[in-house]
Amino acid sequence: MGQNALCGRKNGSGRSAGNVRYAQEQNKRMRDSMKKKRGDFGYIRAKKRNSLIKTGIMALLGIIVFIIGLLLNHMSNQNLFTVIAVLFVLPGAKSLVAFIVLFPYQTTSKELYEKACGKLAEGMTLYSDMVITSSEKVMHLELLAVGNGQVIGLAGRKNQDLSYLRKYLRDGVLNWGTDYKVKVVEGEKNFLADISGVKRLEVNQEEEEKVKSYLTSLIV
Repeated sequence: MGQNALCGRKNGSGRSAGNVRYAQEQNKRMRDSMKKKRGDFGYIRAKKRNSLIKTGIMALLGIIVFIIGLLLNHMSNQNLFTVIAVLFVLPGAKSLVAFIVLFPYQTTSKELYEKACGKLAEGMTLYSDMVITSSEKVMHLELLAVGNGQVIGLAGRKNQDLSYLRKYLRDGVLNWGTDYKVKVVEGEKNFLADISGVKRLEVNQEEEEKVKSYLTSLIV
């Protein structure tokens, strides 16, 4: 999972040491941005770039195969090469859809991410760059903190239907973890205050991992 890619997988009692490690690893991870996983800081930027590159490569290969088929079959498109060309186009089309969905959204600012890393309570895991979809809406969370029986999100875009977003997340989370509290807030200050004030709580680790897996699976 792409958990806390830049501020340590989990924040514990050595918060300051974890932040130092985060700073030391940041440049290396940014250079390796093409390999960002869901929930990692920088995921949206990397996903858009990768999707666009994949779309271009698949389209180019499809065109080349199609043209070869025409040349080998006296300019007739009724041949096996046409089928192969279509098979190249399909994954490219999927990547293009992902790019279109993500296009309006930007990676969470580095400054905000660093602040959240510093404020994250013990036992919490931080996710970033979350664009999630339901059958009705596309929703954006700048950051999401999970742990100690809580899921706390920072809404990305203004004018989102927060009540819908909360309910959507809550209904899904409760399928995997019992008694989890789900909260989505607007405003950096509110989010930072909430994640720093969470108290350490013993939870079922297997349940928590399932909740985290579910949440990251929602990301486009």
